[in-house]
Amino acid sequence: MVKNITLLFYFFPVIIAFLLPFGNAITSPLIALWLITSFFCFKQLFEGKWKNIWFIGGISFFALSVISNFLYYNPADALSAVEVKLTFFLFPFLFFLFKFNKEVTKRIVIGFVSGCMFACFFCLARAFLYLFQGDSSYFYYSNFSYFMHSAYFAMYLNLAVVFVVLFYFKWFKTDPSFKYIAYFFITLFVLCILLCASKLGIISLFVLVPLLLVLELRSRLKLKHYVISIASVIVLSASVYAVFPQVFDRLRSVAVVTEGTIDKTAKESSSVRVLIWSECKKIVKENLLFGVGVSNVNETLYKKYEENGLTGALENKLNAHNQFFQTTIGMGIIGFINLAILTLGLIIYGIRKKNNMILFFGLLITINFLVESMLQTSAGTVFFVFFFCFLIVFYKNKFNEETI
Repeated sequence: MVKNITLLFYFFPVIIAFLLPFGNAITSPLIALWLITSFFCFKQLFEGKWKNIWFIGGISFFALSVISNFLYYNPADALSAVEVKLTFFLFPFLFFLFKFNKEVTKRIVIGFVSGCMFACFFCLARAFLYLFQGDSSYFYYSNFSYFMHSAYFAMYLNLAVVFVVLFYFKWFKTDPSFKYIAYFFITLFVLCILLCASKLGIISLFVLVPLLLVLELRSRLKLKHYVISIASVIVLSASVYAVFPQVFDRLRSVAVVTEGTIDKTAKESSSVRVLIWSECKKIVKENLLFGVGVSNVNETLYKKYEENGLTGALENKLNAHNQFFQTTIGMGIIGFINLAILTLGLIIYGIRKKNNMILFFGLLITINFLVESMLQTSAGTVFFVFFFCFLIVFYKNKFNEETI
């Protein structure tokens, strides 16, 4: 009986990783079941890494959210403000305090990559179905990304690309045919990142992946491999542009803008962010020490939009579109420091430990947090905390070994 519960405990993180790309409506009950099974095998698997700074950092962020919520109680958003941060308590508890082994680690990576593959297949099949009906818009942006906002899906796929590049060619090198499967995964994920038309997703792809190849594979790749890789990305990008030019048209709005040149009624995402961040700076200066409360952030922003004529941002009820601003406005300077440790600290930790997986996850998360309030939704919070805990706990398990 105990053995079966133990197997079930190790099964849940794998299936959760697989289902993450399909949205949190499915994963939420599985997380609850995983927590329940942990109590039945607590005596056998408890390891208790209470003093780990990363465990404390995750738990502290949840505790600060709860305290801030009660100090500045807003009945309209109080429950959702805490609920969306609940994984900052659950995942550190489940990952840091229980024993795991190398095989479970590898299954989680494979499960996530496989889940991304099936999610891509679904989105592509759906897009082709609409194309046969004369509608090609489902190959583009929010219409393409069915399970979540395209920016989140692109972030998931970027991490999947990193996983494949770092691990698959090592783990499956005894099977030559699998090398081509890994190339197929990379091609599929890159294609779907482009079709998501997320500006940040595309920028992350073209910045982080080349850097990854240089840092991780420079000793194993020859010049011809770099040429082939670069040529393949260029050909794939050109093909997408030829069929769906609107994918890259969105990148034009990333051109440098200043607050003085932007119409305050603007709704275009890049432009309106500059206006929003200007208001965020004002709110931070006024509430630097303790913030306004996590459940009051959006209402505070809406009032600023109304006062200063940001009708586009007000009409669309936009949040800070920057997680560092969102957190600092809600929890003050302490919340900002806590979040900085969990993001910028992760980058420094990856460099110190010479662990490129942690480094690139930290870079990917930090870049996304700079232009999106990703911890305000379950799709962002569950993804971040799950892989944050996973990578910190398991980097010592040597899950980059040559075979699986």
